[in-house]
Amino acid sequence: MENAAYEQAATLLKDRVHAYAAHILRDREEARDVAQEALVRLWQNRVQVDRDGAKSWLMRTTHNLCIDRIRKRKIRGEVEGETVIAFRPDTAPGPARLSESGEVGSRIQEALGKLKPLDRAVVVMREIQGMNYDEIAKALDLPLGTLKARLHRARERLRNRLVQARVTP
Repeated sequence: MENAAYEQAATLLKDRVHAYAAHILRDREEARDVAQEALVRLWQNRVQVDRDGAKSWLMRTTHNLCIDRIRKRKIRGEVEGETVIAFRPDTAPGPARLSESGEVGSRIQEALGKLKPLDRAVVVMREIQGMNYDEIAKALDLPLGTLKARLHRARERLRNRLVQARVTP
């Protein structure tokens, strides 16, 4: 990927990468760090990454960085007795914030946050980011059938949590 292609990919995908990391990590500051690191890695690997595969490569890298951060939190939490930072929705107005506003939005975010990281990842990529099955499978390095089964189970778990929270899916 040449420099101009990198700049185009980074411009088009930076918000998506940050939003994905924020949903998975549930911490906007940490998500900014992950998004920046993912874009730096894309730059460092621009020669090996082809233009058509940049989106999947970047989402897979972002996902892996998020999982690494979650693992570090667990280790830090066990060693230092810390609790994982709770998700604080951005209060800035706009369409992306509408789903997070109010009582129902809080319950949805809470239910989504209780999913396992990989389950949350497939739901966020499909339902929030609008990625197609092939893109998600490539980004998470999962066979297509496995992805579809995992997404189905993740949706069921999310639906059950929403019903328990008295939110009608």
